[in-house]
Amino acid sequence: MSAKVGQILALVEEQAPVSLALPWDRVGLAIGSFRQEVDKLVVALEASEAVLHGAVEVGAQMVLSHHPLLFKPVERFCPDRPLERAISFAIKHDLVVAAAHTNLDVAVDGLNDYLVQVLNLGSAKPLEITQTEAMLKLSVFTPVGYEDRIREAICGVGAGVIGRYEHCSFAARGEGTYRPLPGAGPWRQDAEGLTRAVESRLEVVLPERLVESVLRRLKAVHPYEEVAYDLYPLKNPGMPLGIGRIGQWSQPRSFEQVLVDLKQLFKVPFIKVAGRTPSKVQRVAVCGGSGGDLIERAWEQGAEIFITGDIRYHQAVPWAQERMAILDLGHFATEVLFIPEWGRRLGAALAQAHLPLEIVPDSWGSDPFRYV
Repeated sequence: MSAKVGQILALVEEQAPVSLALPWDRVGLAIGSFRQEVDKLVVALEASEAVLHGAVEVGAQMVLSHHPLLFKPVERFCPDRPLERAISFAIKHDLVVAAAHTNLDVAVDGLNDYLVQVLNLGSAKPLEITQTEAMLKLSVFTPVGYEDRIREAICGVGAGVIGRYEHCSFAARGEGTYRPLPGAGPWRQDAEGLTRAVESRLEVVLPERLVESVLRRLKAVHPYEEVAYDLYPLKNPGMPLGIGRIGQWSQPRSFEQVLVDLKQLFKVPFIKVAGRTPSKVQRVAVCGGSGGDLIERAWEQGAEIFITGDIRYHQAVPWAQERMAILDLGHFATEVLFIPEWGRRLGAALAQAHLPLEIVPDSWGSDPFRYV
């Protein structure tokens, strides 16, 4: 079974909306057409030459990477250089290339939230807020007895979350009326003239990014031919979204044990450290990829360690004597562990949309740096 590129990217959009990407980023479709058919998809950190060749070898028609292949404009096309060679190869083999970058970093349940999960940090929040997501209220009218089915469907894709509670809803009963027009197929077969029905008004809140997926699930399970619902914009404080995360462990850990655990979790032989190392660690900041610009944010919010990659010399110098350890695990290591999970989640979303494509996690990419 295959799907069009546009259908695949629509599901990526639900998980990591393009609107979340930082202004300088280049996300979405880079090479190919939204109408191309795909039955095998490679999910990778980098759309490198090795990954593109591997995708063709396994018969994939599309590569979805975290890092954009076309991050900077190509001013001259010289096919003997690495970037242009990769572009030429993709075009020659009719290979679709797309990316979800900072939108995936910022997204709820995206890359940085996955790092929070694997590090087992509690009470996590964005390290630097980039935007606040608008909230809506959905009110839907349903015949009595269908409330649980509808609640499960819409809350299953993220509606009804308030703070640390999920499946939050409210229902009130009342009387609905309708008169079927010619050609209508009413739920009640005996409906003639003005029909009265005992109904429930079910209400949930949801972030704006979930509107399409929630409405799609709602209409799939609702018994009515025409679903009656209202969407209201709310003035409630929206959900803060941003880059990086800061949280804490339930119990302090020794710095030495933290280093052992991080090397094992991120599969790195060495960790580059700046700043003053604490004897005990409980409050932790983390940012997948290049987090040097967030050092001050981590320090301001009381982090005892900041886990990230790509710390430059001049970013580290001002913090060399401060009471916070900056741990540089490398760009590759802090992001690559999310790729298999990203593929699993995308595969689940495709299956739910009745588009069960084969998802192939990258096995060809590697850290460009080695330790000698």
